[in-house]
Amino acid sequence: MSSLLKITDLHVSVADTPILKGVNLEIRQGEIHALMGPNGSGKSTLAYALAGHPNYSVTSGTIEIDGVNITELEADERARLGMFLAF
Repeated sequence: MSSLLKITDLHVSVADTPILKGVNLEIRQGEIHALMGPNGSGKSTLAYALAGHPNYSVTSGTIEIDGVNITELEADERARLGMFLAF
């Protein structure tokens, strides 16, 4: 089964401060995942980076949706592919 979301060696910084350092995650169709951890562990940073928030810089690694590399796409382009934040 192919991956709906694949994150490989993702490093993310905010204002030149490294927050995420080498995140790997693969989600396949039909799977459910929960991100859990203490405050300050990077959960929100990961969500904002996946959505393409401009204050969060992916310094290395890749983000793929259905095999399409979205790492360099703007937030609106990611949203059209189904990757966005909703509250």
